[in-house]
Amino acid sequence: MVSGYGKAEMTPTNPSITPELLTPRLGEYLVLKRQITQKQLNEALDSQKQYRQKNPTKHAPLVGEILVERGYVAKAVVDRSVTELIMNLKTALERSNVLLEQRVKERTQELEFALQKIKILNTHKSEFVSNISHELRTPLQHIVGYTYLFLDGTFGKLDQDQTDALVSIQNATDRLESLIMDLISFTEIEQGDLLLNNSKVAPRELCTAAIKSFFDLAKAKNLRLFQQCDDDLPEVLADKERILWVLRQLISNAIKFTPDGGYILLKAENRKAGVTFSVTDTGIGIPKERVNEIFEPFLQLDGSSTRNAGGTGIGLTICKEIIEAHNAELIVKSKLKKGTVFSFELPIFMKDPTDV
Repeated sequence: MVSGYGKAEMTPTNPSITPELLTPRLGEYLVLKRQITQKQLNEALDSQKQYRQKNPTKHAPLVGEILVERGYVAKAVVDRSVTELIMNLKTALERSNVLLEQRVKERTQELEFALQKIKILNTHKSEFVSNISHELRTPLQHIVGYTYLFLDGTFGKLDQDQTDALVSIQNATDRLESLIMDLISFTEIEQGDLLLNNSKVAPRELCTAAIKSFFDLAKAKNLRLFQQCDDDLPEVLADKERILWVLRQLISNAIKFTPDGGYILLKAENRKAGVTFSVTDTGIGIPKERVNEIFEPFLQLDGSSTRNAGGTGIGLTICKEIIEAHNAELIVKSKLKKGTVFSFELPIFMKDPTDV
C-alpha cells in the first residue's frame, strides 16, 4: 500500500479532506485521457471494495492510491489529473454562478415589472370604483328625493299598498346609498385620501347618537340593545363623524351575527390615558385562526350565516383604517358560538394652553 500519498490519518467518522476526495470521478477521467484502461480501473475499484469488506471500521484507500501502488499510472499524472478536475469544477461553478446571477436578475426584473403592473391596475381599480360610486349617487339622490315627496303627499294621497311599496323603495335606496358611501370611503383609504377633522367629542353623546337608530332593528330580531357609559367621561380627541360611522358599523355587524334572544352592549369606559369604546355581542363568534381575515377587503368568512347577512365585505376594513388613522388599534376578542368584542381607545382631549 502506498504511504505518504498526501493523505492524513482518516477514519470513517472523521475523514480528512484531500484533493482526490473532491474529485470522485478521477478514475473515469484517467480512462478518458487514456492514462489507464477501463480494466485497470475496474481492478482498482474491486480492490477498494474488498478492502472495505475486510476492514469495515477503517477508511479504504482511494482509487488513485491503488492505481499508483499497482504501477498503472504515475503519481504525478494522478496529481495533475486531480488538479485539472478541480480547475474544471471551479470553472463550471463560476459559469453556474454567472448564469444563476443572471437568472436571478432577470427574475427580479420580471417581479418588479409585475408588481408595477399590479400597482397600476390597483390604481385604475380604485379610480373606477370611486368614479362609478360618485356617478351612482346622482340618480340615486333623485330616486330618494322623489320617494320622500310621494310619501309626504306632495303628489297626492296614497293608498296603503302604494305607501308600503314606497317604504320598501325607500329602505332599498337607503341601503344602496350606504353601500355606495362605503365604496367611496374605501377608495379614499386606498388612495391615501382619508382626512380626519379632529375636535373634542363627548363620548356619551357619541354613543347615544350611534345606538339610537338600531333599537327598532334589534327589537325586530328579538335582541336586547344596551348602552353603558361611565360617569364623568372626559371629552376625547376624534373625528366625530368617522368614529360615529365606526360605532354604527360595529353595532350593525353585531345585530347581523347575533341570533334571536341575544344582546348587544355599547360601552364607553374611562381609562387613564383615554376612553375605551367597545361593542359586545352574544353572536356566532369568529374562529381564532380566522380573526385577521375579517379585516381583509371584500373577503367574507364562509358559512351561511355570513352570506345571509349580506354586505360588501369592506365595513370592518374601513373601521380598522379609521381607528388606525386616530393612532389607535381596533382590538378583536371572540369565542366561537359565544360572541365577539370589538374595542378601541381614543385619547382625552387636551386643551391647548395657548388658547384663550
